[in-house]
Amino acid sequence: MKHPVFIYCVMALIVLSCGSSTPKPDSKAKIYTGDFAGDPIELSLSNLNDSAVKGISMHKGINSEMSGLRHRSNKGYVYVMKETGNNDYDGVFQFELDTALNLIFGSWQMSDTGKRTAVLYTLQPKLSQ
Repeated sequence: MKHPVFIYCVMALIVLSCGSSTPKPDSKAKIYTGDFAGDPIELSLSNLNDSAVKGISMHKGINSEMSGLRHRSNKGYVYVMKETGNNDYDGVFQFELDTALNLIFGSWQMSDTGKRTAVLYTLQPKLSQ
């Protein structure tokens, strides 16, 4: 080969340009954590505007993007967020953020409702590292 340096440079650029497909939490996101059917879970939430929300659910080493809506309630905000991936275990999170207690109370239901009953959970803000 006449130009092996050129080929190595092109290969290095290709490798470096390939980003991770794992979603990462927004740096301004609020993260809540707690027990989810015996395992830890984290929900990372970012407000897009007054009603639209995006986030990431992190459970058992799997990060799933989610999006949905929120609206005001007597205690704070009610969220309905759907995991937007194509994983068999994706579902819908429905919860209320009690702003006085700074706790989330909610349920998660698998998209295929015949496979699993709803999981109830309570989450608290993740302490800063």
